[in-house]
Amino acid sequence: MKVGFIQCIIISAIFAIAGFLLFSSLNMEVSPLTVSAALLISGIVTPWLASLIQSSSSSNDDVSASVSADAVETLYVGNLPYRANENAVKEYFSSYAEVQSVRLMKDRKTGKRKGYGFIEVVAKDVNTVIEKTNDSTFQERTLKVRPAKEKVEHA
Repeated sequence: MKVGFIQCIIISAIFAIAGFLLFSSLNMEVSPLTVSAALLISGIVTPWLASLIQSSSSSNDDVSASVSADAVETLYVGNLPYRANENAVKEYFSSYAEVQSVRLMKDRKTGKRKGYGFIEVVAKDVNTVIEKTNDSTFQERTLKVRPAKEKVEHA
C-alpha cells in the first residue's frame, strides 16, 4: 500500500481530532493546552506511521523492481532493413511478445543504420519470439533473431 503526502495529512488531521476529542471527553477545559496536546499526539504518531508505511512500500518497490528487471531479456535482431525504424520493429515483434524497448544501431560518423539492433522482451516470451521470428521476412529481409550476448567491458 502506497501512501502519499495527502493521505499523511489526512491521517495527521484524524489523529489531531481524536486527541482533541479525547481531552475534551475527559472533561478537560478546551484550551490552548488541549489543542497543543492533540497536536503533540498527532505530531508523534503521524511520522511514526509514515515511516512504517514508507519502509513497507520501499521493500515492495524493491521486490517489484527486481522481478521486472529479471523478467526482461535482450534479443539480437540481425539483417534488418536499413529503412526500418524503431516503431516498425516494435510493431512487428509486438505481435509475438511484449516488447519493452528497441535499439537500432547506427554508424557514429554517418548516422545511418547498420542493419541490426536489440529488442527487450518479457522473459517468458523469449523462446516463442525466437521460434516465430528467426528466418522470418520483415520488409523483404530475412531476420536473424537470437539471444544477445553480454556486452564485454574493456579495461
